[in-house]
Amino acid sequence: MYRRTNNDIKLNFCPITFNTNKFQGYEISYKDNQQLEELRSKYRNEYFFYRKGDLVQCIPLLDSVEAFGTAKEFDISRDPSLAKTLAHDALIRLFALKGYEFASAFPTSRVIIKKEEIFSKIFHDKVEGNFLYLYPIYEIESRTIIPYSNAAKFGFVFNFSVIQGFNANISRLIELGIDVLNRYVETETKDIKRHPIVNPKYDRRLAGKVDKISGDIIKLQDFKDISEIRTNDCYLEPRLENIEHCISSLYPSDFDRFLRKKQEEIFKISGAKNSFERISKIIQWLKDQGSINCSKDLSFSLSDKAFTPIFGRDAGDFRFLQSPDCVLRPGGSITVKWPVDPHLEEKGPFDTESYPKKAIRVAVIFPPRYQGEVEVFMNQFKNGINGVNKPDRFVPYSQGFIRKYRLTSCEINLYPLHGNDDNPKSYRDRCIAVLSEDIPYDLAIVIIREDFHKLHGNDNPYFIAKSTFMSQGVPVQEIEIETIQDQRSRVYVLNNMSLACYAKLGGIPWVLSSVPSLAHELVFGIGNANIRTNRLSSPEKFVGITTVFSGDGNYLLSNISKEATIEEYKEMLLGVLKETLEQIQKRYAWQPKDKLRLIFHQSFKRYKDIETAAIKDFINSISEYEVEYSFVHISRSHPWRIFDLNSK
Repeated sequence: MYRRTNNDIKLNFCPITFNTNKFQGYEISYKDNQQLEELRSKYRNEYFFYRKGDLVQCIPLLDSVEAFGTAKEFDISRDPSLAKTLAHDALIRLFALKGYEFASAFPTSRVIIKKEEIFSKIFHDKVEGNFLYLYPIYEIESRTIIPYSNAAKFGFVFNFSVIQGFNANISRLIELGIDVLNRYVETETKDIKRHPIVNPKYDRRLAGKVDKISGDIIKLQDFKDISEIRTNDCYLEPRLENIEHCISSLYPSDFDRFLRKKQEEIFKISGAKNSFERISKIIQWLKDQGSINCSKDLSFSLSDKAFTPIFGRDAGDFRFLQSPDCVLRPGGSITVKWPVDPHLEEKGPFDTESYPKKAIRVAVIFPPRYQGEVEVFMNQFKNGINGVNKPDRFVPYSQGFIRKYRLTSCEINLYPLHGNDDNPKSYRDRCIAVLSEDIPYDLAIVIIREDFHKLHGNDNPYFIAKSTFMSQGVPVQEIEIETIQDQRSRVYVLNNMSLACYAKLGGIPWVLSSVPSLAHELVFGIGNANIRTNRLSSPEKFVGITTVFSGDGNYLLSNISKEATIEEYKEMLLGVLKETLEQIQKRYAWQPKDKLRLIFHQSFKRYKDIETAAIKDFINSISEYEVEYSFVHISRSHPWRIFDLNSK
């Protein structure tokens, strides 16, 4: 966070206040998940059931219910998880009472705002427009901020997003003339674990990939449970490429206009200013409902406005970090204060004198409809933007990539995709064509759309392009076309991208000034790549990836393992860690009894337990050193948002 004197910081969090600290309930022994689901189904309107270890906590919602198990008095300070979940359940019941539909209930409630359906605004009088839906949704999570020195703060985190999918089943899409072959379909199922408030329409399950269609029967490939399904009983999976395929099939001449309109409407919901206004609006609406009952003797009310954190170091507070010193020459002969950019343009990068490859070649992959914008952007990337510096402040990137990083040349070649489809196959084919050229490239820049980030695995064109290039040793830098189109921040976008490109080319722009310690300090990045060939039927295989940095941020090396199944993943990762440390040990001539301080950054939560076990075995295997180690996990996503109301 940049230090400013006029920050007006808000969180998308609204505190709540309970009417009492203590409330009554019962406890029974937990047997299995079936018992819990049966209790919730049978006593849905009488009790709230919450599992805690080997017990089920039973909280009566009404006064006139029979006793259920052993009576117990609960306390919100001793049972904060129960209290916040009770409050969340009460909010769900309130929205349901007001007639809202739900796409999910716990841990994130996605509440659909049907009266603001978006596709109707885009298609207008197009008769086929109702084959899709696109609704704004409230995303609500109950959260607890537990400071070290004060009482816990209970409340709700609010966000706004969209949900999109198909109203029309496969039978209807075929009638409209849409080709659904080789696309995944899903079906509505009866799921005992699904909260009864959730509409099954928004919680369909993947069935398989369409192979053949005979009458009203679909023959599936890459399926999990069933090999055939009726066209009336399934729907296209609501992935971005499927939705755009249907729109372009029905309205080829209007496709680009519809796409722009869709993005504009979504921005009206998700943009920072609009989002905060909507958060304030929903908070006020909930405040107007008065006290909201959680159980027969527990209720809560909402604060008047979004939470304003205070300056401090406790949970829920905010603080400013000290600006670091940056080193621009080995040995620290040129050490400067942050921000480093003015000094970097004047002095050049850390490895100005040692960087080996001064002439580089760059390939740019992009959809052809953005040709003009990409040409201008890449010319500015190479040569910089003149006339942007202002007398009162420094504006970066007047020099361009070549001069800023002290290169001799930068050859940039543009490769538009073939045709108008920017799907994974188009990206893969273009990447393979580029790699087949006689003179290899040093770097690939891939232009994508912002909404590609919602796609996963082989359905994401960027992942396909990245894996294709990196399998041949070519580093990849992505940039969204929406970012390129934003002229207001162009110099900062170019500056950030050039920094990332130089680092991916093996350059060292700068390192952080650090106080030498008696221990060798290393930061290990631990990750994996899933190389599953089919989404449903093929076994998962993984490649372990280890990247190592010194304590001052200097990149040292990386290692990639061979393919392994989930059962083999631990041993495979352990081998990669040992091999990596052996290389560093030889490079720096470590001696027995040297002190090591190792920090492990895990990026994949799903397999963190396997990775943790491998790391502990690794630490035990290097007993010749005195080792300190710790684990760090930085979440890729979370619901928290910070708004600075004075930011422009």
